[in-house]
Amino acid sequence: MKNGFKLGLATGVLGSALAALSTGFGYRKFVQAPKKKEQEHYEEVSKAAVRKSVAAHQSRF
Repeated sequence: MKNGFKLGLATGVLGSALAALSTGFGYRKFVQAPKKKEQEHYEEVSKAAVRKSVAAHQSRF
C-alpha cells in the first residue's frame, strides 16, 4: 500500500511540474513573443514615419 502511495505521489508531483512548465512555455510563445514582435514593428514604422516627416519639412534651398 505504501509503495502505491509513493508512486502516485511522485507521478502527481511530476505531472504537476510538467504542466506548470508547459503552461509557462505556452504563455511565452503565444503571448509574450507576439507582443515583442508587435512592439518591434511599431518602433520600425515609427522611425520610418519620423524620417518621412523630417524629409517632408526640410527646405530644398
